Amino acid sequence: MLKSLTEDFPSRRAKRMNAKRRTILRAAKAVFLKCGFGGTTMDAVAERARVSKMTVYRHFDDKEALFAGVITEHCEQIGGENFNALFMKTPQDALREFAHRMIAIVFAPETVELHRIVIAECQRFPKLGRLFYESGPEASIRALAEYLARNKGDPALKVRDPQRSAEEFLELLRGYAHLRVILGLEKAPTAREISQRVNAAISHVMV
Repeated sequence: MLKSLTEDFPSRRAKRMNAKRRTILRAAKAVFLKCGFGGTTMDAVAERARVSKMTVYRHFDDKEALFAGVITEHCEQIGGENFNALFMKTPQDALREFAHRMIAIVFAPETVELHRIVIAECQRFPKLGRLFYESGPEASIRALAEYLARNKGDPALKVRDPQRSAEEFLELLRGYAHLRVILGLEKAPTAREISQRVNAAISHVMV
């Protein structure tokens, strides 16, 4: 009995740590969206999360790492489960589902606000642009490029350079509509516009 409890302790501790991390990230997102990157402090995040500042630092070394964590979790929450399961499907189904998830992420109101924060602050905080890119766009490009590379021999795909094809695929999904949304010139694409963008992106990499 004692052995069983001892063996289970690391698992329970890991669950508590993960729950605490999620709490901190939710609080951090709220503070970043309200105060911007420059106006956010670890003290404010700790207060919002109702934990000590030391607890925040136990999970994140600095504010940059915290912001990267917010971006990563935000994309994962919208995107759902790991892309590995999605990429086990046929190219037509995998690419269509991936495309819809990417559009949901890119045009989500909170993603747009976080993107605006990066644009506004990256001159004062040079690391911020890199962190945002690595945590969001680059991770998506890499996941798609790896999938295209693994399936390069599939006759349904017309891919010579997986990296370039992945970048072009995602750019077709976003287009100038994304810039107009960032600038507040228009709202997110309609269901019809999304369908058109997804079809165009799929046609770009499939026969």
